[in-house]
Amino acid sequence: MDGKTHFIIGGVTGIGIAKWMGVDLPTTVSLSLLGGCVGLVPDLDVKGTLSRKISLNKKWLTLLAGIIGLLFIISNFSVNPSTSQWLGICVGIALLTLPPIIIKQKMMVLLTGIAVGILGIWLQSKSLIMLGAYIGTASRLPHRSLTHSLIGLAYFSGVGYFLEQELRIDGIMLVCMFSYASHLLLDMKWIPKNRRGVKLFQPFLKWEF
Repeated sequence: MDGKTHFIIGGVTGIGIAKWMGVDLPTTVSLSLLGGCVGLVPDLDVKGTLSRKISLNKKWLTLLAGIIGLLFIISNFSVNPSTSQWLGICVGIALLTLPPIIIKQKMMVLLTGIAVGILGIWLQSKSLIMLGAYIGTASRLPHRSLTHSLIGLAYFSGVGYFLEQELRIDGIMLVCMFSYASHLLLDMKWIPKNRRGVKLFQPFLKWEF
């Protein structure tokens, strides 16, 4: 299923939970947006809509590496460079040429997860620490593995639980749980458009639904 559908269904799920709980309009809008985003979360294991939106910008990182590389070259350049200066020049050339080749989207998602985790530690936020760990782990997983399982669902429900406690907004955990579950349901084989299903019980069982 495509990202747009996951976002819409996740958002509708958020609205449904908000209406069921009888919250005010601003909270309903917030839960709807949260639901839409959570509906995309399982696909952080692939180069998708959400991973492109939340990850650190590859272009800026490449530019920064290039500037540092250029400074290395300029500071070490001389008519007869010594061995250490040659090493500095080589490092500079590497920083100028390698980042566009070796920095991939999944690496940027990993770095984003690390940054979110560090922010969570600084703010003493359990939800951010868990979210950072999820983002970083998802970036290293193959598509439709643990993020598309009951383990992923349970873990992200935990993120929602702590986020609800920290923000003191009722319904956050339910939105995280059911919007995440909506993604798994829409990726199952019973949807004609899907060529493959999800293995809900991995890594213990490989049954595909």
